[in-house]
Amino acid sequence: MARTNRGPAPPRHRRPHHIAAQWFRNHIWRPALAASGLERRVRFHDLRHAHASWVLAGGADLQVVKERLGHSDIATTARYLHTLPDADETALEALSKVRSRAPDSADDTSGPGW
Repeated sequence: MARTNRGPAPPRHRRPHHIAAQWFRNHIWRPALAASGLERRVRFHDLRHAHASWVLAGGADLQVVKERLGHSDIATTARYLHTLPDADETALEALSKVRSRAPDSADDTSGPGW
């Protein structure tokens, strides 16, 4: 069952497309940390937090990030916003973009639905 060119296969799991945490930690995460030569402790959760912060900083919708992270409550995802010093500015720019696409006249119904 061992794969010679890519290491051992991940164990089968009852959920499709799911890799068991212990297998990932032992066969992927720890070897990658050792190869990186990083001198500080890096947890997998640190990457998750960085990912969420970066996509939010890039303008991703909070609801989309909530779904990507598997949060049940959007307030949990909103905690990642503390890392964005210009979050207010980004929100205003997004609103400006949407408003600039609004119909010019009240008779135009081809706009975004208002």
